[in-house]
Amino acid sequence: MLKTILLPVALLLTSSLIQAQTEWLEDPLSEGTFSETETPFHQGDYEILVPAYSDFEYSINMEKDDVIVYTWTADMAAPELMDVEFHGHTDPVDGKGMLMFFKVHNEGRGNATVTAPYTGGHGWYFNNHGEQDVLVKLHISGFYSEIE
Repeated sequence: MLKTILLPVALLLTSSLIQAQTEWLEDPLSEGTFSETETPFHQGDYEILVPAYSDFEYSINMEKDDVIVYTWTADMAAPELMDVEFHGHTDPVDGKGMLMFFKVHNEGRGNATVTAPYTGGHGWYFNNHGEQDVLVKLHISGFYSEIE
């Protein structure tokens, strides 16, 4: 069944004026602006407990060129007491693999987008130098899969 959408006359006239006054110049698609993937879209909220004087790594799988958006926060008074690195790596072959550090810091939070440079594990390593356990809240959206 076809639905008819009625627009106000003023909106139709404005739209016609914009089209009549605009000359569109096609801008070529630049590399990295658009990509398609076979990986299903996924999103998740994760709570990661990093015990006092301990470390923990949380990782996901990503295919080369897939993209995620993430944000995380750590509930701690002194974020400088937790070293954090976000990295990606390939699966090792004959004892060798590729590793890339995206960001290493101790800011107590993070927000970013990442395009996977290669297929493999991508994750957050948290090293808590404080005397209190720290709860990290991580939200990820994009094209990835969880590691069992």
